[in-house]
Amino acid sequence: MKRSIIITTIFMVCLLLSFFQNSLAGPSGGVIIAPKFGGNIKIDGELEEWKLQLFSDDNKIVLTKKNGFINAGTIDNDGDFSAVVYALYNDDNLYISAEVKDDAIDKGNAGGNNWQNDCIEIWIDGTNDAGTMTDRGGNDPDNYQLNVDVNGEPWVYRNNDAQNILKKIFSSALVKGTNYTLEVNILFSAIPELDLKSKGSIGFSVSFVDSDKGVWNHILWQGEVEHEPSQWGDLEFSSKALAV
Repeated sequence: MKRSIIITTIFMVCLLLSFFQNSLAGPSGGVIIAPKFGGNIKIDGELEEWKLQLFSDDNKIVLTKKNGFINAGTIDNDGDFSAVVYALYNDDNLYISAEVKDDAIDKGNAGGNNWQNDCIEIWIDGTNDAGTMTDRGGNDPDNYQLNVDVNGEPWVYRNNDAQNILKKIFSSALVKGTNYTLEVNILFSAIPELDLKSKGSIGFSVSFVDSDKGVWNHILWQGEVEHEPSQWGDLEFSSKALAV
């Protein structure tokens, strides 16, 4: 009788742990809320203007091995890779920043190969209607993949208007040792489907490449397939201003 109770207890604990992990990182989705900002952010990799101490838990994404989904390679621990992602906006701009802890930096690839460097991948569904995104074309025009690597260089993938969109992306990186910060400014005119007044949110996710000596390690905030919009979460635009 006691053995049966112990086995049942262990099973329930494992079930709860599995549910908890999936609720953080699984394809059911999550939400990050971007507060409104009364000025403009200088894109230089320095995050003092962000006043990060004012950000609540729902204004940021904390991504670690424990609560992310690793769909390529391995991540050993938080020292190997971990990141905190923040969002802000004003009338004309969406701002994304990230603080990344890393134990090694790979940065030798340029342009359309920057996905092989340490980088953030920002995934946007402008109309929040899921749709399609593949490696082989046929992508919905309101879906975007934007990479910003540890060199601070942006690149737009999986969109037929990628080169024009790229002209409306401004980014920077600041490396300290092997840790780094990223800062991105996306003009709302790059996402013409978005009407803040009527929708107030976009489909959204982030993933990171942790490249270690050419080994491509990949961790997702939402879902198990990074380019599957139906697995992304949401970025909501709060009417509340950041209390600076």
